[in-house]
Amino acid sequence: MFFNNFKKSATMVLGAAIVSLLMAGCGTDGASDVGTAPNPTEKVTITAANADKVLASTVGGIGKIAAMIEELTEKLPGVAAAGSDYAIAGSEKSVSGKLAIALTSRDCEGGGSISVDSLNSSGGSVTFNHCQERGVILDGSAEVSIGGSSNYDIRFTNVEATFSTGSLSFSDAGASVDGSNIDFKIASGTANIQGILVDVANFELVRDASGIFVSGSIRTACINGWVDVETTEALKFNKNEILVGGKFLVNGDASNILVEANSDGSISVYLNGALYNTYDSASDLPQYNAVCS
Repeated sequence: MFFNNFKKSATMVLGAAIVSLLMAGCGTDGASDVGTAPNPTEKVTITAANADKVLASTVGGIGKIAAMIEELTEKLPGVAAAGSDYAIAGSEKSVSGKLAIALTSRDCEGGGSISVDSLNSSGGSVTFNHCQERGVILDGSAEVSIGGSSNYDIRFTNVEATFSTGSLSFSDAGASVDGSNIDFKIASGTANIQGILVDVANFELVRDASGIFVSGSIRTACINGWVDVETTEALKFNKNEILVGGKFLVNGDASNILVEANSDGSISVYLNGALYNTYDSASDLPQYNAVCS
């Protein structure tokens, strides 16, 4: 389910392989450097007839994007948590106690290669040339600037990642991380997970002390058009990672859905201003495979 996956993915970006991957940067401002894609104009009109599909496509679709990012961060070739079995001996840069990366050009275990260039005291550039390792096939490049043990910026260019479950691609993406705060942007991207296509444009995830925010445009084959999503009130989770606060607005063509999380964990959904349905928890919201088959 989207909300739990999204929270977990935000944490993974802060504390797993994506951080170590790009301990290799030279001058990027991370999320601030990411461009803007044309705003999609083919918007879906949201009605009672397609509301469940819109909910599954947005709540579930963003969850699938988050899950793909999570899998990428866990399995990036040549990148590993410091001290893990995947850590590579040699020239390394690291975030103290968290991550390490061997900044050396080399062949990948299953084929392809990793090229490192422009190495300096603050990082460098990494290029993945159809690198096959740890269940991932990866093409693309990245840069990172490190400001300290918990402050860094990441920029991705033309990344394509293939997993056993599908693929993820984006032409321009970046992240700015400061301690537990993160701003992750994708100008445009596509995920294909077991035949489910999810496109995003001008997607942004922000996690700070107030909670989690997500915004951007999203499209799936299920709704055959675009909607805009916006977190109007920070998404909040309790100690058991249950969503207990926040509001998530989905805007279509002169129509909208509001998803509101309540303090008891229940979810209220409003369609064009009127109560549409109430669910016991976020996990009870419409599921993609159930309503989009």
